[in-house]
Amino acid sequence: MSQMQRVIGRLSASLVVALGVGLAAQAALAGTRVPGAEIEGLFSGVTLDGIYNNGAFFSETYSEDGSVRYHDVDGSDSGQWSVRDGKFCTFYDSQEGACFFVERDGANCFTFFVPEETGGANAGPAKEWTSRGWDRRKPSTCPTAPEIHL
Repeated sequence: MSQMQRVIGRLSASLVVALGVGLAAQAALAGTRVPGAEIEGLFSGVTLDGIYNNGAFFSETYSEDGSVRYHDVDGSDSGQWSVRDGKFCTFYDSQEGACFFVERDGANCFTFFVPEETGGANAGPAKEWTSRGWDRRKPSTCPTAPEIHL
C-alpha cells in the first residue's frame, strides 16, 4: 500500500467517524422539548420558514422587539411574539394566534405542538404536531423536506 493510499484511508476513516458523531448528535436532539428559557434566544431576530401539518408553507420573522411578521400563500400579517409559561406564543393583528410547545428535530428544525385541549392549565403537548419551522439561513433538518421557499 502506497503512502498516498494510507493517507486517503485515514482521511476516509476520520470522515466516517465525524459524520457518525454529527448524525448521532442530531438524532439526540430529535423530539427534545426546548425549555421556555431557551426559546427567546433561539428565535429572536430569526426568520423561520415552515410547513403546517396539512402541507401549507409559511414564513415568519421574529424581531428582537417582540414583533412578528407572518407570510403565507394567502397573504401576510403582523403581531407580537413572546414566551409564556414555557411556551412560544404568537398573536396577530388580523388572525388568531396561540401558544405552542416547541421540540427540536435535529440541529435546525423546530416542531410546534398546541397544548392538549383536555389537559387544563397543566396540559402537555397534543399528539399531532401543528407546524415545523427551520432557520432559513441554514439547511433544514426537518423530517418533512421543504419544497418551496416563500
